[in-house]
Amino acid sequence: MVFSTAVMGAFVAGLDAGLVYNSWPKFAENWIPENMLSRSPAWKNFFENDVTVQFVHRNLAYLTVISVLSTFIVGRRAPIPKRTRLALNVIVATVFGQAALGVFTLINYVPVWLAACHQSGSMALISSVLWLSHELRRLPK
Repeated sequence: MVFSTAVMGAFVAGLDAGLVYNSWPKFAENWIPENMLSRSPAWKNFFENDVTVQFVHRNLAYLTVISVLSTFIVGRRAPIPKRTRLALNVIVATVFGQAALGVFTLINYVPVWLAACHQSGSMALISSVLWLSHELRRLPK
């Protein structure tokens, strides 16, 4: 989920899709933006339509936050080592920081320094997930 969100974020950056709708949580006055499937064939919208790319990136980000929170809730109840718990806590902090950076970047019309911080946050989040994955592999089966 984290990687898919980051890949769509790369499309957002490449298409300057962050400049299309600078409101949050809605797209201007709508929950679903206009012109989302304006290209033909329809599959091109997911790679070339800045509106669709921003919509997909936002929704993947929401799903990422929900996934991380779900993992955190399950992990809190599990008997896991301190390092594994630390990795889980870092992911939660990083995902919320990343979400906040994304919203601030969007509503401030994508200043380069803030966009660069958001992209760096993406790498921090991916690294945290890899760290947790490594810690989980070390647990007895």
